[in-house]
Amino acid sequence: MQKGLTKAYKAVDNIKVQTYWQIGERIVREEINQKRAGYGKEIIKRLSIDLNIHERTLYRILKFYRAYPILTTVLSELSWSHYLILIDIDDNQQMKFYEKMSVKESWSVRELKRRLKNKEYEKARKKGKIITRLQKQFPLPEEVFKDSYDFKFLDLNKGYKEEDLKNELIKNWKSFFRSLVQTFLLEEEKFRC
Repeated sequence: MQKGLTKAYKAVDNIKVQTYWQIGERIVREEINQKRAGYGKEIIKRLSIDLNIHERTLYRILKFYRAYPILTTVLSELSWSHYLILIDIDDNQQMKFYEKMSVKESWSVRELKRRLKNKEYEKARKKGKIITRLQKQFPLPEEVFKDSYDFKFLDLNKGYKEEDLKNELIKNWKSFFRSLVQTFLLEEEKFRC
């Protein structure tokens, strides 16, 4: 049961991260084209209305794309919530440190915030223990995504198969999408203030 839920969490958040990356890429492309035409300043305002996404969220998406301009550098092990924290780190080496440590040590979003607050990067730098390359040790996805989504509405028995998960999601698609919408709205609300 846990394995299937983990796959669902990861798949949903991966889609969210990739979609936001693509939106960011499109904004940059349009921004470049429209600056030539002289009306690039209005693009975020127009897109906010057209996509029904808060302007602040679009600026976050744009910041995310600029921090990760190559899609293959976006790690599937990290959630959108992880990336929201990482893109606010100004120092690129420091951002990469926290990114790699989040994957290597399976840090949840709360743990990442705690480590930032405790200045793990500065401590590691003083000790000469800065990670320069990510080893091929990947965390269990349920550890990374445990704070992101709530799939308690699924009625699955222990030892279920992927087909059972698929059928439950189809049967409960309204609850599934309600859960996704609530997550998006909560994240948008966090950044409105």
